[in-house]
Amino acid sequence: MSTNRTEKYGLHAWEPGDNFLREEFNENFSLLDGKAVQILFGTYQGDGKSEREISLGLTPLAMLVSDSNGVFDTSYSYHGGLTLRGHPSIMAETRRLLEIVEGGFKVHTDNGGSPSCTSNNKNLRYYYLVFF
Repeated sequence: MSTNRTEKYGLHAWEPGDNFLREEFNENFSLLDGKAVQILFGTYQGDGKSEREISLGLTPLAMLVSDSNGVFDTSYSYHGGLTLRGHPSIMAETRRLLEIVEGGFKVHTDNGGSPSCTSNNKNLRYYYLVFF
């Protein structure tokens, strides 16, 4: 049997001379299975609509979006950035750029202000990196 447990996840930790039990290994794997961060990346083509949902099948914890040049913003528009679950990317307190929703994320295009929010410009390719 293990003598110790790790501080963060409570995993079994063995000292020299401890016997190994298969149940302890299985318990460690079960604990880690729910803790691992998954990463997904991909692209989408902007369609110019003011709001669009990108379906992923899972709800992200955090995500990054950029245009196909890897740019988040220019002097005249914001193409993407970092968004956290429950904390959408908002400009001027009301203009949404990106937000995490159940099963994916939403992108917005709003050319009504300066700078503009353009995470769904027509014919522009975007990259995303999502953490679950």
